[in-house]
Formats: sequence, structure tokens, C-alpha cells
Amino acid sequence: MSSTAAARQRKRPSSRGGISVLKGPTMAHVGFQGARHMHPERLPSAKRERSMSVRLFDTNEDTLQSMDNQSSNVKILMVNGLNMNNVSEGIVERMQYLQKLDLSENQLNDTSLPDSFSTLENLVELNLSNNKFSKLPSVIRKLRNLSRLSLSHNTIDSLKGLEKLKKMQVLMLDHNKFTSVFKDITHMRKLEILDCSFNSIREVGLDIRFLKNLRELNVTKNRISVLPTDVFQLSSLESLKAGQNQISKIPMFNMNPQHCHCLSEIDLSSNMLNKFPGHLLVITKKLDVSSNRIKTLEWNKMKKFELRTDKELSVEGNPLTFPPTDVCECGIKSMIQFFQETQLSLKVYQGMKILVLGAPGSGKTSFVQTLVDGQSRLSEEMYEKSAGIEVSDMTFENIADKPEPPPKVMVTNAKLEMHKKRLNGHIIDGSKDADDDTSSNASSGDNKKSLNLCIWDFCGNPFYLYPHYMFFEQPAIAILTFNMYTYQPEKFEEMVSSWFDWMIAKTNKLVVLLVGTHADKLKKDKMKSVCNEVKAKLQAHAEKQRQIVQKKIDEITEKPHISQTLSSQLNAYSLLLHEKFVVQSEVITTSAAKNTGYETIAASIEMLANDARQFPNVLRPIPTFWLDVESFVEERGNTMVVPIVKYEQLRDEIGDKFGMKHLLNTILQYLHETGKVLWFHNNAALKGHVILRPAWFFDIFRAIFRHDLKEKLDIEVEDSFKTIVFEDQTSGITQSKYDQLKEEFLTEGIVDRDLLKCMLCHLLPLETNGPFYEVLDLLLGNLDLGYLVSKKSREPGYNLDPEKESMLSRKYLIPWFRNVAEPPSVKELWEPIAGNHRLAGVCRFPKYMPPGMFEMLTVRAHREKHRLRFLSHWGSGFHARHKDEKLQVMFTYQNHETDHGTTMRFEFRDDHGSDPHADHVSAAAMWTILLPLLMDFEELLHSYTGVLVERLMECPNCKLLSFTGEWLTPKETQGMATRPCVECNDEIDTAFLVQPREKKRDDVRLNLARMRQKRRDALKGSAGSKIKQVQAPVRHGRRAAIMPTESTLMSRPSISTAGENDSHSDTADDNKTRPTGLLPGLNEDEMNTFMTKIGNEADDGSDHSVSEDNGDTYSGQSSGLLPGLNPGEMASLMSKIGNDTDKESIAESETDENETQASGLLPGLNLEQMQSFMSKHAPEGEATSNNDSDADDNNVAPEMGLLPGLNPEQMASLMKTVGTSSIDDADSVQE
Repeated sequence: MSSTAAARQRKRPSSRGGISVLKGPTMAHVGFQGARHMHPERLPSAKRERSMSVRLFDTNEDTLQSMDNQSSNVKILMVNGLNMNNVSEGIVERMQYLQKLDLSENQLNDTSLPDSFSTLENLVELNLSNNKFSKLPSVIRKLRNLSRLSLSHNTIDSLKGLEKLKKMQVLMLDHNKFTSVFKDITHMRKLEILDCSFNSIREVGLDIRFLKNLRELNVTKNRISVLPTDVFQLSSLESLKAGQNQISKIPMFNMNPQHCHCLSEIDLSSNMLNKFPGHLLVITKKLDVSSNRIKTLEWNKMKKFELRTDKELSVEGNPLTFPPTDVCECGIKSMIQFFQETQLSLKVYQGMKILVLGAPGSGKTSFVQTLVDGQSRLSEEMYEKSAGIEVSDMTFENIADKPEPPPKVMVTNAKLEMHKKRLNGHIIDGSKDADDDTSSNASSGDNKKSLNLCIWDFCGNPFYLYPHYMFFEQPAIAILTFNMYTYQPEKFEEMVSSWFDWMIAKTNKLVVLLVGTHADKLKKDKMKSVCNEVKAKLQAHAEKQRQIVQKKIDEITEKPHISQTLSSQLNAYSLLLHEKFVVQSEVITTSAAKNTGYETIAASIEMLANDARQFPNVLRPIPTFWLDVESFVEERGNTMVVPIVKYEQLRDEIGDKFGMKHLLNTILQYLHETGKVLWFHNNAALKGHVILRPAWFFDIFRAIFRHDLKEKLDIEVEDSFKTIVFEDQTSGITQSKYDQLKEEFLTEGIVDRDLLKCMLCHLLPLETNGPFYEVLDLLLGNLDLGYLVSKKSREPGYNLDPEKESMLSRKYLIPWFRNVAEPPSVKELWEPIAGNHRLAGVCRFPKYMPPGMFEMLTVRAHREKHRLRFLSHWGSGFHARHKDEKLQVMFTYQNHETDHGTTMRFEFRDDHGSDPHADHVSAAAMWTILLPLLMDFEELLHSYTGVLVERLMECPNCKLLSFTGEWLTPKETQGMATRPCVECNDEIDTAFLVQPREKKRDDVRLNLARMRQKRRDALKGSAGSKIKQVQAPVRHGRRAAIMPTESTLMSRPSISTAGENDSHSDTADDNKTRPTGLLPGLNEDEMNTFMTKIGNEADDGSDHSVSEDNGDTYSGQSSGLLPGLNPGEMASLMSKIGNDTDKESIAESETDENETQASGLLPGLNLEQMQSFMSKHAPEGEATSNNDSDADDNNVAPEMGLLPGLNPEQMASLMKTVGTSSIDDADSVQE
């Protein structure tokens, strides 16, 4: 029990029962513990009373002296409302056991608290509100037991320095000048109540996720534009007040209703929401979105609450058109009833995407926000993310069937012409009027439609030109903005033309609106001059680009003979020249400050949306079934931690729930075109995945690809990453390690797995690694963003080709961040072999090379199938060795100094050193490695439909680019032995210009030699046995290709596999479909007769001479063996031949059951052909048709593995006929 006593100034002291009574004016109220009643003149008591609380009305020294007797026991001291300028040392010295101190409503400033204030170690509550503090008093930082602190109604702008106050539970910061709070309080893990209202806070930081005990959060009346998903996912949060801000959207996030924490209220009133955040109704009982800019409430977000009417929804003060305002004022029940009555007659029409681009400072953000909100919005007045892609939604209501032409363009007084502009490259040309009835998407009549727009605001920093290419897709309207106020003629390329080149490289089927911003800062004459100049320069730039393409066309058409390669190039150039390109005829001028020009923008978008020739699907009615699937997909994405689902899984789920699996592709394409999901059906690597929340995926990219990455990574580990569970099941990361990994990423472009998880921690769960690896697999495995590397602690460099089986490496090289210079070790290895055989060429981009193309190629080149061991990787190239061949490989690119073109160069060099007697790698073997790399490059190039590229090969003699690259159309050059160089006039072996056919002599020897070696290794039990070198026979009248020795052939992959690993199985000897050693269709006796007739040569394993008597065989040579093969090798070969041929025979018999193979005939030969074959290859004494053969050929000993009388090409034809799987190009058979 407590009582109150009045302490008075001493005048006439008196004593009653031992208690001193002071009479005079009241100076303080004292609360006692153990007192009996409140009367000041109470009866004496034997029990000593203890004073617990004191409220001072004066701080004079006499008053303080009168409190000396109670000071040792006082726990609560209230010194509020006294207009004090400072706190005296006397108060602090007398109250060392204080637990609660109230100094509010005074005139205290930054120097008013004495240093001894920090000795109040027992203080748990401190009230400094309504004072004149402009910064946080330094003495507060040492009060470690403080749990309740009020700094309200001051002018403080920073909370830095409270790291030691970890027991804080209540923090009142309202009515100050804070611009940032949450980064400075993440260590307050016990915080329950936080009031930051009436400040200038621009961002609710992601670090708020660590305030897991927070129950009440008030951020009313700030400058917040976006609330992160982490706020809504705080497990203890009960009340969220965020009214009177600048919030324009509420992001979607993982909301599983069965596991979500339910809030009692969410207040988002008086913001700038234009889209109804109905998904918040899942997690709150009361949602207030009054006084926003919401026009429509979506039925698919309301219908889930049909049976749950305990929800409260406030939507007053919004410009609602559906449902009507009077219905909404009656509550959720009335709204649901309205939806149920109108949903059958309600029609939904397909919307479209708007892609907003422009250079930094062009006013994109202000433009988008003003367009969406319908009133002036300047980016300087709000906090906007300056990285990645921002998504906004808006709706154009009452779209007419035949929209009126847009109003006159501001300043120019010329009507906005929405004609098609056809660019031969970029050239603007008039076409059919947009008012043509056939161009309208809307049916006739007076029906009004609504057009839903999904607006993607692309960050203008050049750093994002590569990552944003993935999301720049058609059909969509592109709006290119530029700042008219800062425009200068020399800035035209930076502000306008470079962006057109970037867009056209991706797709030259574009619809573009050119928008000039900051119109309010220019006079009318100046604005008109700028618009006319930009328009003229754009036409000149388009004409220049067209002339580049036309020049290439003229060079081809002037040639006397147009080859297949040139014809293919001519078709590609013609497509670039004649693709349609729709551009606004006049620059649309806008001002976000004065909200002018946006009616013209809206009218232009409306007219384009009605143009069925450009957008055939926009404004078409959407079936109800599709809308049900759309709602299901949205809910499915909201309940997923990682909103990415496999296509097959989604197909099965939709099929089980709705049926009609065959419509899934069409529905997904509709959702993709409207920005609801991401499904890249034209990308082979990504078409198997469906991203259900595009904004989440943009955030993933934004977390990794940032132009301000150094600034974003400069954070304190203690405040952010302590709860992250890493791969080794440890929690947290030290500051020193974090700084080391950060520096490694910023300087080397190599990101550690732990650092990457820290960067993605605000988007993925911290307590498990599964979702992180799911995202990592998509980024690295499907998007070609980087590849695995490793580094030992004591080694200075990195191993760019670690063992894939070992998961010890936790680092990834991201080529887009790799800006290091070419290391000296490259020249040390590359220059000494400059004189060796080499294969070189370029891909030249005269107009524009898409950013990131080379980086993606380097990642693909690192794949195991190419068998390259990377030695160095720098900003503009990489150097590697082949794992099987003695080859060095280098890919580089270089920007042109005279124009905006780029050249990508590739070169392969023999790595056998300068020894002339060394076994050199042939050009054919180089092509087996180069061709798959070029095909990967062509696959990347295929996704950029507006790119002009020239393919050239280097002359091996003069080292000039004098030959056209023909690896896509090689047949014409493949049939030629040599081609003359137009620069040096030398005859160049075509093996150095184009990949050879698969049945030329080098490749026949290659396949047979490898087969013999494998058979011998199997018989000898040694896989590494060596065979003797075999010199290539001299050929007359044919091109003299560089022939490798057999030891080189042994380690070379077959050309038929185009560089893949040799996959021939050694189990062919076990095949029991027929006796081994027999050709298909022959029994044992027939085979013996056949082999005797063709003069089979003996082979003793060492001497391969030819018998003078073609009818005899060596005693060591068994009947039925090809020259150079022992019985085991022949058995394995014939088993292989038999297996392949049997398969062909089965396939043929299924086609024609009546056609059978006669006994004794080779497959594919009829009786007459077989007789001719047998006669041709009989011994000399029995030959009937061998007189036409060349004399030279009769005197040349047959090569190992060749039938007598057959040259390698003829042997290739025979082996093709009997079904040898490694020789399959029938076009090169010489008859």
C-alpha cells in the first residue's frame, strides 16, 4: 500500500509522533511503500516507511536537500514540465537506484545531460519526449538495462550508437526528423512496441525481419513508398499502422493461410495504392485502405471470404467504379453479394505490358508514378528503388471500340499520328491509318472495356543492359523517355539512339513511344527545337543503320555467283531490312511536376491496344475457365517459399483440378503476356520452369545484379546475418570473413556461396538451405550466369576448372562482374606456339553486339561436353586447353574504335610445341572441338532477332579475314579441295575454312584406328597400350591434308560425335545374334569363300606386307579377318557391324514385310550389285572388272583396316553400307 506526503519549505518545524511536518508551498510529491493512508498529518507508526516515487515541482537546492533522506530508496523520479535547461549533478548523484526517470516537457538540449548520467545503471525506463534534442545524447548509450525509451517530439535525425541497448522493449520515436531507423535497431531483438510515426523515413529496411518479438509497429505519416514482405511475416506482429505515406503497392509474398500469423489490424489509409491489396485479408481481421486510388476490387481476391464474414474492410474515399461506392460502404457482406450477382455477366479482357526505359535521370520513375496515380508524383519526394525492375499496375477504364485520335501534342500543335512507321532498320515511313476498321481489336457496338496494364520500369543504368535483356519481350509497348531539359546534341546517342539499338538487337518487331520529360523546365520554343532535333537525329540514325545492312546486301548481289552461304546471309539481311517497326511520329512531351501530357500517353496506348495487327490478343474476352486457372496460379505462388514450379508439375495440378491439360500452353502464354507469370517457352533452358511471382524473380536479380553493389554490401554483419544457417550448419558469419568475401566479389567477380546466401537472405528462408539451392540451380544451370571455381587458401590464383564430382568448391565466377585485365601468363603460353597449325575466325557485329552474349558463351564453353580446361578468364576473353587434344583455345572480343561495332574472335592452336617431328593435331580434329562451341554461340544468337552478324574465317597463310565463315552452310566448300585467298592468292586447304565431311580420309583412319586400339587394349588387358605409328599413304590428284599419326588419332574424339565423349561400348563381343566374324547375310561357309575371293591378307601383329599371290593367305591369318585385325578384333568389329545392321534390317522389315535379305548379300545391295562388288574386289587372276582402276592404286599396299583394292573413301562407302555407326554421311560417298 502507498501514500503521498507533501514536502514543504522549512519555516516552523514541529514534531508529532516523531514525524517532521514541513509547512509551505508544495515542492514535491513523494510515494511511500507501506504507508496507511494519504493524509499528511498521519498518526505515528512503528514501521518505517520507504519512499518509492518522487515528483518534483521545483529543482532548487532546498528541495533537493529535503529529498536526501528518501533518495536511497526512490525508484521513480518525475521531473517533467519544469522548463529545465539542464539536469543538475545533484539530481543524478542523489538517485543512483532510479529505475524510472521522466524528464519530458522541458527545454533540455544536446548538452543538458551530465556525464554522471551514465552511472544510472539500474535505469530501465527513460522519458525524454518534448524537449529540444537534435541528436541522441551520448550518455544514453551506456544505460545497458534500459528497456523503455521515449524520444518523441524532438528533432533527432539519427539513432546510431545504441548497439549496447539490447534489452529494449518499447521505443517511441515519433515526431522527429528520422530518415532511417531500422538499420540502427536490428540488435534490439526483444523490442515489442515501435512508434516511428511523423518522421521522414523513406524505407522500412529488410532488417526488420530480425525484430521477431515486435507486436506493434506504427510508421504513420512518413515518406515510405514500399513495404517489404518481411513486415507482414513478423510472427508476433498484431498491429501495423502505415497510413499517410506514399505507398503505391503492396508486394505479393508467401501466404499459406494455414500457417500465417493473423494481425488484428492493418492500416494503409491515405496512401497511393491503385491496386486493391486483397491478399492482406488472409492475414488480418481489419484492413483499412481508405482514401487511396483504388478503382476496382477484384472478385478473385474477395470470393475466398464468402463464408468468413468476420473480416472488416474499409475502402471509403477511393474512386471506386466496381463495385459501386454505396455497395462498398455496407461492408464485405454486401460486396460479396454484389459479386455473386454480377460475376456471370462480368467480362474480363486481356491486358498488356508496358516497358518503360531510358537513361539515368530521364524521369522514368516520376513518369510512371504520375501515370499510374493520375496526379503529380516526383521521385525527389519519395524513396524509390534505383535498381532492377519495378512493377506497377493500372487500369484504363471505358476503352471505346473505336477510340478517338489522341489530343494534340503539347507545344508542337501537331496531331499525334499513330501511323505505322516501317524502318528498314529504323526508317520511319507512313502506312495505313490506325482508324481502319480492320485494325481494331474491339468488336462493333457501344461496349466499354477495361484495359489492365502491367508496367515494368527498367532501371536506366548501363549495368543492367545484360540482365534486363531476358525480360524485354514482345508483345508489349516500349516507352523510351529522355530528359529534354538536360538534352544536348552530343548526348543523343546516350539518351536515345543507344536504347533503340538495344531494343532492336533483341527484337526488331517493336512498338515504341518516344517521350520527352521535364517539359515544365523549358520554354516552348526550346522544347519544340529539342523535339524536332531528336526526331531528325533518330531518322538519320535509322538511315545509317539501314545503309549498313543495305551495303551488305549490295556486296552479295554484285557477286557473279551467290553460294548457299551468301544466299542464307542475304535472306537474313533482308529480314533485318524489312521488318515492321512502329514508332510514334512525334515526341510526346510530359511534365510530372505539372501532370501534363499524360492524356496523350493514355490515348496513344489505347489506340495501339486496339490495333489487332500489332496486338491480336489484347482486349480479347478471357474465358471464365482461364480466370479460374489464373486465380489458382496466383494462390499457388503465394503459398510457395520459392514460387517456381516445373511445367510438368503445374500441368498435372491444373489437369487434376480443372481438366483440359491441352489448354495449359495457351493459358500460360496469356499469363506471360499480361505479366502475371514468367514462362519463357522459346528458351530451351527455361521452358520447363514457370515463375509464378515475377516481382519476386525481379528481386532475386536485383539482389545480385546491382550497379551500386559496393554500397549495398557495405553493411554490418552483426546486425544482419547472425541467424543465417550456412552449408556447414553453422549460424552467422564473422565480419572479417564477410569483408573478405565481399572484396573478392567486387574485385574478381567471384562470389562465394555464403556471400550469395547473405545477398538473398531477405528473399529466402534463413533456417534452411533447400530453397537457396533451388534458386542457385536455376541461376547457374539454366540462365548461364556463372560457373564453378575453387581456390586453396595458400594459392594466389583460382582453379577455373575444379573437379565437378567434388563439392568442396563453394565459389562461382560471374563473367558479367569479371573486369580484371588479361594476365601475363596468357602470352607466356600463347605466343610460343604462334607458328603452329591453327584455326581462327571471327564473328563481327557491325551495328551492335548484345551485352552479355560473350559472357553467356564463356559459361557454356565451360560445360563438360566441350572438354576445355580454363587457364585464364579476364574481362574480354578466356584462355583454355583441351583436356584430350594437344590444343590451346582462346576466345576474345573487342569494341571497334571507329563505330559501335564489336568483333568476337576465336582461335585454336596446336600445342605440340615447335618440334617439327611432333604429332600435330589436324584441322579436322580442331573442327570437332570448335563446331560445338560455335553451335552454342548460334543458339544464343538465335534469341536476338535484330542482330546483324558477319562470320569470317582467317587465312592460315596471310592471317587476314579473307574467307566467309560457312559452318552453318558447309556443303559447297566441303566438296572442294582448296580455295584461293583473295588477299594472298594462295590455294588454302578447305579443312582450315570449314568443318570436313564425316567420311573423309582423316576421319576413316581416325575411327578405325581408335577401334583397333580399344580392341587390342581389351585383349591385352591394358587400356594404355601403345601402337605403332602409321604413316599416311601418298595420294595423288587429291588435296594434301595434314595427316596426323596414329598415336594422335587414338586420343581424338570422333567427328561424328562433334566433340562429345567417345561412347562406344566394349561389350559388342558378347553379342550372340549370329556367329562373330561373319558379314550380315553370310553363313560361315559363304564367309570363307567371300574372304578367299577378295584376297584377305595375313596379319601377324607386326608385319603388314601384301602377298604376291592374292589367292593365298599367311598361315597365321584366319579366314574371315580384315587385314590388320586379329580374330578378337575382327569378332568385336563384326559384332558391332552386325548389331547396327540388324537394327536397320528390322526397321526395314517393319516397313516392308515382303522384302527380305537374300542369303549371301550385303545389306542394301541387290543380287546384281553384290555380283558387281564381288567381281570388282576379286584377286587379280579372277578379276573381271578391275582394268579401270588406277595403276598407282594397284601397287600401293592396303592400309590397315582396308579391304584390298579399296581406297579410304571406298572403304567408307562399304562400311556405311554394312552399317558402321561412326560413319554416316552418305553425301560424300565416291562412286
